[in-house]
Amino acid sequence: MPDYQRADDKPSQPLINHNTVRAAELKAVYNSLVSDRTVQNIVSDFAHENGDNVRDCIGFLHATDLIKRGGDDRIVSRLNHDVFPDLSFEARLLYHLRKQSYPQDHLTWIQDAALETADRSVTIDVLLPQVKGNLDQYDFAWNETKLRMWRALSTQIGLITETDTRGVILSPCRRLLYDLLDLHEQHQDTTDLYGALLWIEENFFDVFETTTGTPRVHPAVSDVLQNMESEGVLEFRALSDAKNEVTLPESVHTQTSRSVSVYDLEAMPDSPAYQYPLTQSEQVITQ
Repeated sequence: MPDYQRADDKPSQPLINHNTVRAAELKAVYNSLVSDRTVQNIVSDFAHENGDNVRDCIGFLHATDLIKRGGDDRIVSRLNHDVFPDLSFEARLLYHLRKQSYPQDHLTWIQDAALETADRSVTIDVLLPQVKGNLDQYDFAWNETKLRMWRALSTQIGLITETDTRGVILSPCRRLLYDLLDLHEQHQDTTDLYGALLWIEENFFDVFETTTGTPRVHPAVSDVLQNMESEGVLEFRALSDAKNEVTLPESVHTQTSRSVSVYDLEAMPDSPAYQYPLTQSEQVITQ
């Protein structure tokens, strides 16, 4: 697999301050880069949008190493697309956020702070002091506006779900987990569950509640895995001679926690539950 490359001369604005950026626009701009293009060409493609907002999307993609800019700063092209070339934009964005170094790594660690609340959901009011306590090393002040930016972006790419009554549900969408488990199996040629989830945590987003002793999957993530199992899309097995086991906590499907070792993926269903939120939105618009 090709090495991950850092873009040159990246914008220094904190990623979380890109308040106008939305995942749908980031995806549209990124997908338009089938070849090298000028900034003006890109802006012209989205003439119905605010030109400054399109430029902000370009800046965000540049800051996260999704694109690079030519010597005259006008030419834009994709960067790191050959790293997991078949990866969805949603998972790719999470990968690039995880790859950022301090101080631009802050967006990826908000989910980590949220999971430490030890619940399946969290409100912004509860999350804000948690983030302030866990992520106080940055040269900006955390506030609700910044967390709303993270919430909107993360909801659109399927990392979390925003609700009217429960705040933010910390469960990733089924499609995201399916794609990453499938990708791990393809690239590593193994269905070891601990290895797959550890790989996801290292490269995309947090998965575990604890890794001491037998690693325990966070309930918000485990719920989705067990939902997929109940739908016949994912199968878990425990092996007597397995070196690694993973604990799935109790859920609506199981009354007790259990330890499993390997996973098997079946064909992905053709249903809205196995689509990314942006795909669902695009289908609603075109209908």
